[in-house]
Amino acid sequence: MTILNWNNQLALGIASVDEQHQHLIDLTNQLDEALAIGAEHDALIKIIKGLVDYTVYHFRHEEQLMEAAQFNPTIYAEHKAEHDEFVTNMLKTQENLQSDQQQLSEELIDYLVNWLCHHILNTDKKMALSLINGIDAADIKIDSQEHHDIMQSNLHSALRESESRFKELAENISALIWITNTNHVPIFCNQFWFNTYHLQASTMTRQQWLNAIHPDDRDIVTESYRRAAEERSKFKIQYRLQNADGKITWIYETAVPRIQKNGRFAGLMGCGMDITSQKQAEAVLTRSNAQLEDEVAKRTQELFDINRTLEFEKNQQLLLNNQLKEAQIHLVQAEKMASIGQLAAGIAHEINNPLGYINSNLSSLKQYTQAMIDTINMAETLSQQLPADHPDVLRFKQLQKNSDLNFLKTDLPDLVNESIEGVTRTKKIVQDLRDFSRIDKPELGLFDVEAGLDATLNIAHNELKYKAQVIKDYAGLQPFECVGAQLNQVFLNLLVNAAQAIEKFGKIYVRTGYLDADWLWIEIEDTGKGIPEEIHAKIFDPFFTTKPVGKGTGLGLSLSYQIIQKHHGRIELESTLGKGSRFRIIFPIHPSK
Repeated sequence: MTILNWNNQLALGIASVDEQHQHLIDLTNQLDEALAIGAEHDALIKIIKGLVDYTVYHFRHEEQLMEAAQFNPTIYAEHKAEHDEFVTNMLKTQENLQSDQQQLSEELIDYLVNWLCHHILNTDKKMALSLINGIDAADIKIDSQEHHDIMQSNLHSALRESESRFKELAENISALIWITNTNHVPIFCNQFWFNTYHLQASTMTRQQWLNAIHPDDRDIVTESYRRAAEERSKFKIQYRLQNADGKITWIYETAVPRIQKNGRFAGLMGCGMDITSQKQAEAVLTRSNAQLEDEVAKRTQELFDINRTLEFEKNQQLLLNNQLKEAQIHLVQAEKMASIGQLAAGIAHEINNPLGYINSNLSSLKQYTQAMIDTINMAETLSQQLPADHPDVLRFKQLQKNSDLNFLKTDLPDLVNESIEGVTRTKKIVQDLRDFSRIDKPELGLFDVEAGLDATLNIAHNELKYKAQVIKDYAGLQPFECVGAQLNQVFLNLLVNAAQAIEKFGKIYVRTGYLDADWLWIEIEDTGKGIPEEIHAKIFDPFFTTKPVGKGTGLGLSLSYQIIQKHHGRIELESTLGKGSRFRIIFPIHPSK
């Protein structure tokens, strides 16, 4: 690229000087091109230094020519002053360039061009005419119009060369190169632009240009051009072209404003790329991504469903395992209870036999004792009818004193009566044990709940008597169909738990009643320490216990809960910390309905 062209109009007729002038123009063009392409800092410094050094060399050569020809001293002084001023300015520019590359600008290039033209066509031309023709330089007049014409011709030539190279470059790249005027009418478009728009250079108008743009994108394009003109700003935009066959071409365009030196807007210039293939690839990629996402989503859903099914099956298996475990525990517990019941029934049966004859013997002993007391009373009456010193009377009185017959008459009946009462109580305990175990009636049958409660209280008497006063409040429930032995087991668990919840000595209330014609209830309430609310939902879980290790299995309430459920009933809990707990069991009176 050139900013000045050497031609014959610049030749002065002194070969060495013309050769040096041509080299100075070449150096100026090199600097202009280096600035245009954004050359490295070191390269710019090298060109400037070369220009300064060569200019000093050139000036020295000219001054030697003038000194040898005894040149006009005044003109020589002016010529030399002009040389010195230029060298000073260039050395200052070189110095500034060391710290700030921005010092180089278009003004420097303009200064060099103007100075070279003035130096060659004015100062040096006077020198050359004076040296060649042997006339005084003061008598030589330079035609300023001719000077101006030669300069314009040279600059125009350089401009045409630059334009020619630009157009050659524009026509040989696969990009849309264009320039518009202030009315946004294209004043230059390369052939690739016309081919892409499917337009002819000879007939192209602004409307044809707009019509080639997709209808949905025309407003966006025109608005971008308008804003760039108003704001003097560059922009980047993507838009579509649509030909007569409906084919779509995507364009990615970058444009910048053309600003004259006086600041006036001169139009826009831009470069566009055909990105249709890229857009098609993006569309394919988008579809592929969408398909992939759909497939991933589908597979994810399938895996989620499979995992959910597996989780459900796992939970079902765990539930079945827990149910099996609970069933096994309940079965073992039932077997234990059955064994205990069988043992209790056997013991009760065996105890009943000796209790029978003990009771019979005590009844006979009571009769014999009464007969003996009657005999003693008769002997006392007869002894009173004999003389006091009669030997038989004296022996009787001695026997009465030695045997303490008066004490025996009062104490012996009491001993017999107390023994009979003990045997009666023992028979009652044995009968309650038989009733509690109900081994002889393990199936459904009519059961007196309140009698079952009394039997259970009797069995648990030793556990309760040291911990609480038992207060009964029965409503007179009628017998209903159930497995009595199992309900007794529930009552026993609740009563023992109530006693264990009382830390010192308290009260246990046992109540019964009816909700309505279809439901009855049994309550066992204690004045113990209460149950924390956060564990209310856990107390019926298998193996859950608040007792120390080794003190409880955590099965009592769980088994009770299972028994109540089997009887189609429910159990309710009310508890207050520090005041006690109340369990209410509710059963249907007619469970088979």
